[in-house]
Order: sequence, then C-alpha cells, then structure tokens
Amino acid sequence: MNKFAVFVVKLGRAVMRPFFPVKVYGERHIENKKSLIVGNHICGWDPLLYTMWMKNIAPFVYKAEFDKSPFLNWLLSGIDCIPVHRGEADMSASKKILRLLKEDSPVCLFPEGTRNPDVDCLQELHTGAALFALKTHAPLRPFYIWDKTLFMHKNYMAVGEEFTLEQFYDMPLDKHTLDEATAFIREKMDELRLRLNATLEARGVKRRPRTKKENAKLKAHKEALLAASEQAAQNSEKEKNT
Repeated sequence: MNKFAVFVVKLGRAVMRPFFPVKVYGERHIENKKSLIVGNHICGWDPLLYTMWMKNIAPFVYKAEFDKSPFLNWLLSGIDCIPVHRGEADMSASKKILRLLKEDSPVCLFPEGTRNPDVDCLQELHTGAALFALKTHAPLRPFYIWDKTLFMHKNYMAVGEEFTLEQFYDMPLDKHTLDEATAFIREKMDELRLRLNATLEARGVKRRPRTKKENAKLKAHKEALLAASEQAAQNSEKEKNT
C-alpha cells in the first residue's frame, strides 16, 4: 500500500467518524492476513463505513466507475482496492484478488454484487467469494450493516467470527460445489444479521421510517424478484416437458 494514501485514509476517517456514528458489535481489529471479509450491501457508503470504524485498512472490491475521478482512482489504487467492471467476467479483477490473497492480504467484498433496497434481507449471493476462498483456502469473516448510512444518524454494524470452507476443499471446483459453498457463506452472514437484530430489538432500537423513494425502490425490487422466480419456474417446467 502507498503510505501517503494510507495516511490520507486514516486522516479522513478520523474527521468523518463524528458525522457517521456507528456502534460496532464484535471485533474491530481484524488481522491483516489472507482472508475474505464479506458484508451485505445496502448503500454506497458501506465500504467507507467499514473503513471508518474498523481499525485495519483492507482493500475493497469496488465498481470501476469510481475510477473516473482522478483523486479516487489514486486513493483507491493506493490502498490496493480492486476495480471491477460489473456485468462481465472481469479476469483482471479476479487475478488481482487472488494475488492479494496469496500475498497474505485481506480483501473485502460484497457477495450480493449490488446494493439491496431491502435493508433486512440478504439477496442471493454471487459465487465469487466462494471461488476465491476455495482456490486460496482463505478464511472468511462476515460483517453486517444494519441500516442505510445517513449523515448524523446512528447506525449499527456487527462483525462475526472467522470461518473456513474446509468441508469443500476436497470437492471438485464445479458449479455444484460453488453453489453449496456460497449457500454456506450466506448462512453465516444471515446468522450474523439475526443476532444483530435480536440485540437491537432487546435494546428497543427501531429503524427509521422509509422514504417514498426507498419504498418505491423496495417495491420494484420485490416485483423483479417475483418475476424472476416465476420465469425460473416456467423454464423448469419446460425442461421437464422436453
């Protein structure tokens, strides 16, 4: 990592923390070693929230569109973040993730792949995290952000225990194995979500009301999921009949 870029990040997070208060449940000091740090994705602020409140600085996988800003490009590349072109097989990003893991570096990513309008439900996960973990035998650690980050609005984040996919190491690295391993990762992330919800419910913490725009996005999201589910069912029925 570029030492000056790391200094800028440390300075920036010290300045920004008072404006984005977060209560963190779990370990804040994550060892800088080979590992995949996997979290839910509900807001563009998610990588910054993690970086602001965790004690380590870990490279994030981020969408390549941010590279249009010269400053962000310099800063993100300076802390070894990995740009990825969404909607395509980005081999360059995959190679960099694998290289960082082999160099004993942590990598943070969002297995959902895109922001989720439903703040209390995980989307289906992409298989990338499972693939990288199985190829490198890297352990994983989940984190869960409770709500969409807002300026001067308290948020909550839980950091879970490290786990591995060792039960899959001797299996062939095919679609079935990746799907099973991804389901296991999702289960671990969902367990963390439920624990955080239970903790906050016991404290009487409630989410703020959703805005009209947020409700509209959530409605459209659920309708799209329903349509995709119905289409998948129709395709499955056609396969049975052929």
